Amino acid sequence: MFNRFYLILGIAIVAAYAFITFNGWELGSPTPQQLPAEARNAPGGYRSFHFWHEGYQGGK
Repeated sequence: MFNRFYLILGIAIVAAYAFITFNGWELGSPTPQQLPAEARNAPGGYRSFHFWHEGYQGGK
């Protein structure tokens, strides 16, 4: 009796997870926030122009 119940419960959980995944929903993950370009390119920003082109560049 319980074997059949657990089988049906397991199939229902897997089917629900497959349905959620194929629809593009994510469980527990917030939607990523968009950072404006002027904040990324500002001096000291994440991988800004100044990060790559500032100070000693090496060479001969």
